[in-house]
Amino acid sequence: MNFEHRPVNLDEINFDDHTFCLSYPCRAVNLRSSLDLVGIIHPPVLRERKPFQIVCGRGRLQAALDLGFQSIICKVLPSWIDDLTCLMISFEENITSRGFNVVEKALVVEKFQNYLPDEEIIRQILPRLGFGPSYKHFEFLRKISFLEEEGKELLLQGKINPKVAVKLLDFSEEDRKILLEFFKALSPTASRQRQIIEILQDLSRRDNLSLREIFEEEEVQKFLHSEKLTPRQKEEAIYRHLWGRLMPRLKALEEQFKAMSSAFAPLGTKLKHPPSFEKRGFILELEFKDLAELPQKLQALQEFLRQNSSLSPQKKA
Repeated sequence: MNFEHRPVNLDEINFDDHTFCLSYPCRAVNLRSSLDLVGIIHPPVLRERKPFQIVCGRGRLQAALDLGFQSIICKVLPSWIDDLTCLMISFEENITSRGFNVVEKALVVEKFQNYLPDEEIIRQILPRLGFGPSYKHFEFLRKISFLEEEGKELLLQGKINPKVAVKLLDFSEEDRKILLEFFKALSPTASRQRQIIEILQDLSRRDNLSLREIFEEEEVQKFLHSEKLTPRQKEEAIYRHLWGRLMPRLKALEEQFKAMSSAFAPLGTKLKHPPSFEKRGFILELEFKDLAELPQKLQALQEFLRQNSSLSPQKKA
């Protein structure tokens, strides 16, 4: 494609038009020092308009404007070039020069939906973005684009997992803000993020509570604002509290098991339970040096059980 290279006054460019912008966040801040040092190496691309329309290179143009440049050399496309071609030029320049982060990939899908059918985006664009050509990946990226600015920022900072970010859209806008603040403050792992979200969804449905009501509970607030706990300890304490609220029977069984396990420990035994206490029964492991020691161990165990007959696991309700 033939471009016309020519100087363009920055005050003749429409900076309010983001039709073909595929960058998030704005890259101008990161480009200022480079631009100030060596100038613009790769000219931005504009489409002939009054004012000129930015096709790609918005970060370079904004950085030049911030640094007080009056004009710069640009590649100018004729006015008759259609929108889809302009978007493809922006896409190709970005993907070949620097690639896209996950929010930008969502933005790419969003932009192409204005010009291409979904099936063509899935077949032609998704593989270029590193995804398989499936509707599942298409929907995943579409949902990312619906996140609020804070959610996108936390996603790029690695404070929320991309799959968890999509799950946030199941909550109301107010509840999403509460979760985003929580994840921002404590930075739980991706697996713990998923666990907390699932527990909160179940609690909210069962008790007909909003997330604000759950997080405003005295116990949760106590952990959140504790000066003695580290962020990781706060996260664990809140998770355990929420899990206990959702599963009070399992919490009681777990606490009793811990007490029993501690009581058996001095005898050189290990007490085990089935996963999540789903089945009745326990496993008691007894360590002994040789067969001569076994009767002594068994006798000590029998005496212990006689003296602690009250130790018994709760039955399932």
